[in-house]
Amino acid sequence: MNQPDQHLEDIKVIKKLMEESSRFLSLSGISGIIAGLLAIAGAVVAKLIITGTFQPEDWYSTPFASDPAAHRTVVLLFADMAVVLVLSLAAAVLFSSRKARKSGHTAWTHITRRMLASLFIPLVTGGLFILITIGRVPANVTIASTLIFYGLAVISAGKFTLGEIHWLGVLEVVTGLICLLLPEWSILIWAVGFGAMHIVYGLLMHLRYKG
Repeated sequence: MNQPDQHLEDIKVIKKLMEESSRFLSLSGISGIIAGLLAIAGAVVAKLIITGTFQPEDWYSTPFASDPAAHRTVVLLFADMAVVLVLSLAAAVLFSSRKARKSGHTAWTHITRRMLASLFIPLVTGGLFILITIGRVPANVTIASTLIFYGLAVISAGKFTLGEIHWLGVLEVVTGLICLLLPEWSILIWAVGFGAMHIVYGLLMHLRYKG
C-alpha cells in the first residue's frame, strides 16, 4: 500500500472511530419490526374499545373523557398503549443490546443516556399534554398528538444515532398532521404511523445494517 492510500485508510479509520464515539449505532431493525406489529395489534384493540363505547360514527369529534361513562374506555385505551409501549421498549433494549454485543460494543454509554434524554423529554411532554387535554379536545386530536409528539421525540433523539431515525420522526409528525385533517380515519392512520412505518423502517435497517 503506497503512502496516499495509507493516509486515506487512516482517515477512514479515524472517521469510523469518531462516529462510534458520538453516535449510538446498535439500534436493531428487528426491534422496529416487532414494534410495528405490536402497534397494529394495539390499534385493532383500540378500535374495538372505542366502537364498543361510542356508538355514533362521528366518535372522533367527541373528547374521550367528556362523558363519565367513557372513563373506563380511557383507562382501557391507556392500558392498551402502555402495553404496546413497554413491549416495544423491551424489544428495543433486548435486540439492540444483542447487536451491540455481537459487534463488540457496549450498549449503555454516555451517548445512549443523551439519546434517551432527548427521546423522553418530548415523549413525556406529549404524554402530559394528552393527559391534560383528553377531556377537552376531540378524540382525533388526542390520537394525532401521540403521533406528533412521538415523531418530535424521534427527531430529537435522531442526532445521536442512525440518520434514518430522523426521517422516521419526520414521517411520524407528517402522519399526525394528516390524522388531524382526516379525523374519521384516525385509527387507521395511527396504525400506519406506528405500525406500517416501523415495520418498513425495521426491514430497511435490518437489511442495511444486518441487525
